[in-house]
Amino acid sequence: MTTKANEGQCALVTGASGGIGLELARVLAANGFALVLLARSRDKLQEIARELKAEHGTNVTIVPADLSEPNAPQAVFDTLRDAGVRIDLLVNNAGLLFEGRFDAIGLNEQLQLLQVNIMAMTAMTHLFLGPMRERNSGRIMNVASIAAFVPVRNLAVYAASKAYVLSFGEALSQELGDTRITVTTLCPGVTETGMVHGTSLGSMPRMMIMDAKSVAREGYRACLAGKPVHVAGIANELAVQWIKYQPSWLLRAVGGFLGKSRDA
Repeated sequence: MTTKANEGQCALVTGASGGIGLELARVLAANGFALVLLARSRDKLQEIARELKAEHGTNVTIVPADLSEPNAPQAVFDTLRDAGVRIDLLVNNAGLLFEGRFDAIGLNEQLQLLQVNIMAMTAMTHLFLGPMRERNSGRIMNVASIAAFVPVRNLAVYAASKAYVLSFGEALSQELGDTRITVTTLCPGVTETGMVHGTSLGSMPRMMIMDAKSVAREGYRACLAGKPVHVAGIANELAVQWIKYQPSWLLRAVGGFLGKSRDA
């Protein structure tokens, strides 16, 4: 069931051209949010904008940008500020994943991953939090992963970057505890998105892979409820609860086992 209770509010979604980002945009549009959609492909964003306008009458602003460029977050913020666009909900969904041994993946690729998953996410949060602080209202959702809870062989940098997202979000939610600003960290498991196509993650048993629409719906509800951390999917939640009580040597062994089939 959808509602227009959020009319007058605007959400910015990064990585909005596919996967969880696209499904979050659809959920937000169905629930009355105006949207700013950010991704690299102008054509895909224009197509999505037409879809959401036709289906929900949504006001959509598209911002083609590459968050692997260090200056992109500031440029995005300046563009929207100059246009008088107020962001009530920031969704930091954009992310990169490279699979394989750390020393078999190019340094430039690893640094690009860190730029998008950590640096851009941090910059976007810092920039858009300022105006939220001034009016003492707003919501932030950062998309991490259940890989944030365990070091994963052959996903070393990706898993570490998501551990940063999780720790950062939890700390920030505490810092903002006396305000009307909430921070939610969404932690999906393996999800049917373009990110996992062509990797061994996409060949996991179907019962272990969630669809992006379900993840987006759970994330939206958690964000609107102001929940600091939400693990998508009951099976993933049970796995994370088990992980929390295990010794570090066992977690390393589990991460090694999960990543063993991805040896390059």
